[in-house]
Amino acid sequence: MTDISPLIDRSRTLDLARHHPGRRAGHVAAHVRGTGLPDRNWRLGADGELRTARLLEPLTGRTRRDRLLHRPPRWRVLHSVPLDGGAADLDHVLIGPPGICVINTRHHRHRTVLLDGDRLVVSGTATDAVPRARGEAARVRELLLPRLGPGGADVPVRPVIAVVGTPVRVRRWPDDVVVATEGALVHALRGMTPVLDPGEVDRIHGIARRPASWV
Repeated sequence: MTDISPLIDRSRTLDLARHHPGRRAGHVAAHVRGTGLPDRNWRLGADGELRTARLLEPLTGRTRRDRLLHRPPRWRVLHSVPLDGGAADLDHVLIGPPGICVINTRHHRHRTVLLDGDRLVVSGTATDAVPRARGEAARVRELLLPRLGPGGADVPVRPVIAVVGTPVRVRRWPDDVVVATEGALVHALRGMTPVLDPGEVDRIHGIARRPASWV
């Protein structure tokens, strides 16, 4: 993959809830394409994030009961949350009854994918997807939880990998990272132990959508 480490997203977004899925990946794809280099991996990344966002819509939309009771949705999501001044991002930060789920999308269209504990192997090549998911969850604990005030440190932060575009053959599951395909992602999220009520979810989302919460 092309080294784009110098490329920084310098836009002045005031509300991260306005970010669309795949925002940074699409931005990088356009930059790489403009230099005459192949942009396929970045386009696949942006497309994969959009697919994951669509999968999450049944969770994040307001039900009829929500509207009747004038209450917010039980799940809220942010996409393309910038880190390190815009040099990196979190694909999706989903806030719901189980706490905060940090979802990294892996779009491996027409590839063979094997999960063997901490090794996610794509077409025979081991990737750092599982350790990276843990690292992204650790960044959320470091940056966001202190902003939540008393009790914030107790909010669970769960690393999740969404594999889209291909099935996954599982040899061993990682101990602390959820790995799910498109057909299993929402089921896996709904199956997590609830710890937050809708009011807490809404409060955390209100803090997380501020760019200042991630610096």
